[in-house]
Amino acid sequence: MEKLKVFLCAGTMPYFSEEGLLMYKKNCLDLKELSEEQNFELNFLENPISTKEEAEKARKEIDCNCYDFVMIFHPTYLSGDIAYELMRCNARIGLWGAREPKAYGPLPLASFVCLNQNTSIAGHFFKDKKKKIKWFFGDTEDKYFKPRFEITIKVLRVIKNLKETKIAQIGEIAEGFRNMYYDERDIFKNLGIEVVKGIEIVDVLEQAENYDNKAASAEIERIIPMFREVNFKREKIEEAIKIYLAVKKMSEENNFKAIAFDCAKKLMPLKGMTGCLPNSLLNSAGITTGCEGDMLSTISSLILRMFSDLPAAVSDLPAFDDEDDSILLWHCGSAPFEMANNCGVNCRSVYRAEFAKGTELESLGPITDITYRESDVTVFRLTGESDTYYYFTGKIFNDKRSWFGSRGWVKNMKLYGKSIKAVDLINTILVNNIQHHYPFVLKDIRNYLEEFAYWLDLKKIKRADYEDFLYS
Repeated sequence: MEKLKVFLCAGTMPYFSEEGLLMYKKNCLDLKELSEEQNFELNFLENPISTKEEAEKARKEIDCNCYDFVMIFHPTYLSGDIAYELMRCNARIGLWGAREPKAYGPLPLASFVCLNQNTSIAGHFFKDKKKKIKWFFGDTEDKYFKPRFEITIKVLRVIKNLKETKIAQIGEIAEGFRNMYYDERDIFKNLGIEVVKGIEIVDVLEQAENYDNKAASAEIERIIPMFREVNFKREKIEEAIKIYLAVKKMSEENNFKAIAFDCAKKLMPLKGMTGCLPNSLLNSAGITTGCEGDMLSTISSLILRMFSDLPAAVSDLPAFDDEDDSILLWHCGSAPFEMANNCGVNCRSVYRAEFAKGTELESLGPITDITYRESDVTVFRLTGESDTYYYFTGKIFNDKRSWFGSRGWVKNMKLYGKSIKAVDLINTILVNNIQHHYPFVLKDIRNYLEEFAYWLDLKKIKRADYEDFLYS
């Protein structure tokens, strides 16, 4: 991903302890070390700003160089005029206060007092265009600095890299999935993502048929031994791997970061196949791929991947159990191999094939039949017009049976960090009209999602605990 550009500066007033200025010099060096550890670009002003004119000059430099994040350190009390001028820049803002060097006698720095002043200016003086800020406190190892800063750097880097990301729609939204409709203009407005349409399954199939046989054979021989069991026709597995290679090549050539892939309308009738195995392999290869043409779940999966550095998958939610307070994440069978527990991956037909004996769909597949490994899990989805979201976390557990496909039971659910019963989570989903796809990753990334939503003004869906009656 492209690096975040960070700018560090400070403001000051006369007749305060010199220790704050020494702190600033040390923080410049320490933040430089942190920039190498967390992989961001850092520039800083060596001398603190003491006049409004100097602040105006710094603001113009910030905007001219397109910095993403500006940290304003408070080595002493500083004029609100200086802070306001700096906060007028286009970058997102961090306000950084210092711990007082001693706790008695004359107040050395009044740094925290000034931090309070300037957070208030951000909220009150900008009025209808309230300036979003995040406060930090102490040196770079402080508990009120380092973890807060790491989250912000990662979140803003993801936001930056989403802008102008290209995501391809292959095929259309699955037939009848009216709840998955979206407006690509809203996606671009809210996230900066460009949706590329017009790629058909037949285009992919043509490229798959013409893929270099030697390269395809090598990939086939690499992938098939990765299955614990193969209960499916080898020739269709080979076709699925060629489709994967064709989409992977197309994505690399066109810089597609993700693919919303629908197999139902064309791939199933033309080839008697699903897109499950190609989707699984693409996700493992770093190209986020969502099922059934669902663009918002594909984007949500990409965001999950960017925060976790792990492949994501899309699930349905076909069952809940209020006896042990759990829910089932399940889908046809497109999860990446990395999600499997120690039972590994079985290559088999999709569940519908069991009910299609004697028809053209009796060997529909291939899929990745997986039980997820025991792990933390985060389910997250953008909804509405890509301006609304929800997430919940939980724990995958394995001592419970489930249907063929990619699946795992989840317990210990928390909605927005607060414990929630299975039936209350289900009610929240149903009364808020949430789409029936649930992107997830096997990691708890709650902190990043909360701050991601803050900077982008995303609205959180409302928790709605179950009652026998309806309420508003």
